[in-house]
Amino acid sequence: MIPRHDCGVRSLVIVAGLSGLAAGSGRVVRVEQKPSREVVVPAGEFWMGITEDDADSAFQRCTEYFEPHEIAQFAGPNNMPTSFCELYRDELLAMAVHEVYLSAYAIDRDEVTVAEYRACVFAGACALDPLVAGDERYIRDEWPLVNVTWNESQEYCRWRGGRLPTEAEWERAARGDSDGVWPWCSEGDKGCVERPADFNHGQARALAMREIDRITGVVPLHLMGDPDYTDGAVLLAKPGSYPWGEGPYGTRDQAGNVAEWTADVRGEHADTLGYNKLPVINPRRDPNPSSTDTRAYVVRGGSWRQPPFLARANVRDPFNMLYTPERRFSHIGFRCARSVK
Repeated sequence: MIPRHDCGVRSLVIVAGLSGLAAGSGRVVRVEQKPSREVVVPAGEFWMGITEDDADSAFQRCTEYFEPHEIAQFAGPNNMPTSFCELYRDELLAMAVHEVYLSAYAIDRDEVTVAEYRACVFAGACALDPLVAGDERYIRDEWPLVNVTWNESQEYCRWRGGRLPTEAEWERAARGDSDGVWPWCSEGDKGCVERPADFNHGQARALAMREIDRITGVVPLHLMGDPDYTDGAVLLAKPGSYPWGEGPYGTRDQAGNVAEWTADVRGEHADTLGYNKLPVINPRRDPNPSSTDTRAYVVRGGSWRQPPFLARANVRDPFNMLYTPERRFSHIGFRCARSVK
């Protein structure tokens, strides 16, 4: 019996009658075994966060992708005018690199699919809304579920006996214990670079569409991106379609495809925006928010309609202030986690 690992599918090649192979009496049987739903991340420490140089680099990419022609102005500290991308850099600078210890946990290998969520609806444990609330073109059993709220995501994970991953759990699963900022990087890897052909991402919003969206005055869609078919998927992709984007513990699509809800609340003030001045017990995490909760929750991983640099393992989504728990978005899905003793 010879084990072989091939693009996420474990195969057992059984060779029968080895002594008679020359005479044609032997045969080879290929038995396919799908990988487990979860991967286990052992207890340990890792370096979480982003360096100042990388934050500056993300700021430059932000100005290139989102508003190269006109930087929208916002009220910053002391009501001084600032740009969307400058606000994003401020948030990244508050996410300084620091050492984090995590107990052992399990996390889904793949993003939750429409078919998996539908099973929860049939069991009477999940709301039907995510399957009917958005554009029906996103509803394919093999695709990740989108247009699902934070609350509905948490509800599904509880049905499975788990919960949404914390921001730290999500990041460690994506980057491992090394200093790599992409799932495919390992410590000391000199080729730790963006590989846009290896994950599902988007591109800058077309200028004509920016002008149309700017008039709507709703969510600042003129700052969002468009799909990019050059990565092999026009919209969403079946989880696991990009085997070279597999993370160090075996998770897939933590770079791109759909951005993902985490369990943590995004701070609203300078002292709570990132990781600075966090107490030992993190007050941002609230597994049971009220139905009137208007705080934004952290979203990670980039998506099919956002530029590649947002798929880095250590950055947040720049539109995080919009991601309150009752809202639905066509680029946000989720995966589940659970504690392991």
